[in-house]
Amino acid sequence: MMHRIIDFFGNKKTIVAVFLLILVILSIVFWSLKKEVTSQTLARLSDQLTISLNNQLQEERETALRYALMLSQNDALSNALEQEDEDKGFDILSEGMKSIQTHTNALIRSQIITSDYVIFARSWDNSYAGMPLDFHRPDLLYFQTHKNPRSAIEVGRKLGIKATVPIYNQDKMLGFVEVLSFFEPTKEYFDHLGIDLYILMDKQFYEVAVFMQENPMIGKKYILANSKYTQNDIKLLNGINYQALKDAHVLLHKGKYFFYQPMKNGGGEIIGAFVFSLTQKQMSNYEHSQQEDISFLIPLSRDQLYDTMAKESLKNTVFQTIQDKELLYMKDVAAPEDREFYLEEARERLNAYSKEELIGIMLNYKVSKKIEGEIR
Repeated sequence: MMHRIIDFFGNKKTIVAVFLLILVILSIVFWSLKKEVTSQTLARLSDQLTISLNNQLQEERETALRYALMLSQNDALSNALEQEDEDKGFDILSEGMKSIQTHTNALIRSQIITSDYVIFARSWDNSYAGMPLDFHRPDLLYFQTHKNPRSAIEVGRKLGIKATVPIYNQDKMLGFVEVLSFFEPTKEYFDHLGIDLYILMDKQFYEVAVFMQENPMIGKKYILANSKYTQNDIKLLNGINYQALKDAHVLLHKGKYFFYQPMKNGGGEIIGAFVFSLTQKQMSNYEHSQQEDISFLIPLSRDQLYDTMAKESLKNTVFQTIQDKELLYMKDVAAPEDREFYLEEARERLNAYSKEELIGIMLNYKVSKKIEGEIR
């Protein structure tokens, strides 16, 4: 009888032990799966935030460049610059920008710079006319060896997008027309999505960006470039380990997920960072989303995603002219009725390339074909 009791309790302990072991194993498996799902979600969010940011910045650069090119064709403005008539230059700029704002509700800031890097006129404030810029605008040295326009993120007296177009009278450079943008459209875009975007400039540019010297310092490395912020924002940003964020590209801090994207100027130099912030609740909503579209976070159409990613895949390919690059990019979007014309034009252009150059182009272009398959 005693042996039966002992065997009973012994078997019971074994069953309990096995049951607990199974629970532990299941818990570990579920935890691992949950961690993997979260990791995949974070990676997907990071990719989509990057795509959307690049898309918005590209739009901002192109918009600024369009206005700058338009202004550079204004003969009255060129004449005022050539005649050194600052007042006339200011009147033309300010009236033009007011007209744009009246009809499009877009606030455009433009300025004219002389060939020796002195402010000639500004559309929003003419009090800085005659002020030299050489120390604050090393990016203008680009035009000593290039004539083509440029639109990029640059550090001047303030961090922002600067679209710069040189103005010539025959072969003589008269100066530059610039349109400035300070990330307002990009910031508003992410605000509309409920995503906080923080724009951080590397503190090494403190002496150059004189109009940002009163902006808050963030940690030991950055200066906050946002025009609007709260003390809670500053406190939250100052608590982040930026080296860890830079290494991992995503970090959980104070109940929020932070995503990192480096900021580069026109020369490819890292000059700061874009940092996104999403709450854990937002993350949970996105993680359990049943939407199959690749853009389940960022509301881009498939055409927009393809356009952005295809351009990115062709960015580093070496082309003889910008027209050749655009021609290859058009391969997958040419209308059927234009196909014959496209093929004839492509053959004529590509015949000018060596075998090695063509191989290099195709090795880069196969990335865009892969992207097309994923989007479909």
